[in-house]
Amino acid sequence: MKFVLWIVGLFALAVLLGLASTVNNGYAILFLPPYRMEVSFNLLIVGVIVLILLTHGALRLIGAAASLPAEVRRFQRQKKLKAARHALREAGLAFFEGRYQKAEREAAHSIEDEYSPENKALALLIAARSAAATGDTAKRDAYLTQLDALPERLRLARHMLEAELKLSAKDPLEALAAVERARALSPNLTSALRLELKIRLMQKQPDAVLALTEKLLKADALEPEQARRYRIAAYNQQLTGFTSGAEVARWLKKVPDVERANPDLMQAVIDRLLLLGDDAQAAQLLSASFDKGEASPELSRRLGQLAERLPAATRVELLSRAEKWLAASPDDHWLLVALGRLAFAEQLWGKAQSYLEASLSLQTTLAAHAELARLFEATDKPELAERHYRQSVELALSDEN
Repeated sequence: MKFVLWIVGLFALAVLLGLASTVNNGYAILFLPPYRMEVSFNLLIVGVIVLILLTHGALRLIGAAASLPAEVRRFQRQKKLKAARHALREAGLAFFEGRYQKAEREAAHSIEDEYSPENKALALLIAARSAAATGDTAKRDAYLTQLDALPERLRLARHMLEAELKLSAKDPLEALAAVERARALSPNLTSALRLELKIRLMQKQPDAVLALTEKLLKADALEPEQARRYRIAAYNQQLTGFTSGAEVARWLKKVPDVERANPDLMQAVIDRLLLLGDDAQAAQLLSASFDKGEASPELSRRLGQLAERLPAATRVELLSRAEKWLAASPDDHWLLVALGRLAFAEQLWGKAQSYLEASLSLQTTLAAHAELARLFEATDKPELAERHYRQSVELALSDEN
């Protein structure tokens, strides 16, 4: 349709020009001494128009010729940029495929010809991460250094990547410095807080770990179960710094009840008290855990370790609660072994034998056989003692194999 309109328009223009030429009968005189020329005015108009068109065309050709080198350079630059963008895409794909050498190589090609700061930053980040994955720390650090020359708004990603790389390289001081630089740019960045949490845990700074855990939990950046694990780890680190049972007792009062009920934490507390020689407090905590139904096989084993180290009155008190504990944990064979040791220490031979034989009925263990051997030896039954000693040795040898 547009072509038809152009044709019609051109014909209309030709008709108008033809009519105008018949109306205009004037002429023009061109005088250039000693020459004098008379030409039709219509021809002069046509000549001027043609001259203008020729001049315009000539100027366009001259301009195109003058700009040809710049056009060539622009074309070459566009070609290189296209190759750089393609290399960046290939680097990203190779990185997520786990082909880190190819990812680093393609990213390096992209860096050379890329002029966009965002794309260059992305290429440098991929190259640095890939170099770290292949163990080339020199290249990793060189790529990170190049990121410092980019605009400040792009440096947050650089600091976060450096923190992750330093943390994975077991360099907590450098990782923490990178996290602090990232937090200076974005104070409430939860991913930076999570990294700092891991670093503080690695540096054994339990107070900082507890504070960061609560902060992340309030920001919904940490699952409750994850928060609990971090708390338990921090509490375990705090435990190692105590040098007396009194310090442990004061500290326990500050620990929330929900955490204090954790069997793993209680096991660590008992181990610390045993190491410090505070058997009375260890027995008290074990008794309280069993009373609350928070027993575990490991806690039962700790009770068995304490059996012969406790005063007689404490042993009797613990045995008086035995039935309640067994009702709450009927399948805990280690609890039966512990009660058997308590009864043995009090020379309650029949009760000790019943506990130990009940333990064997649930699970055949070297400890139960060894305790029964001791029991029968103490009650002057050498044949039975010999039989249980032999069975305990057989179990020990089978465990080694």
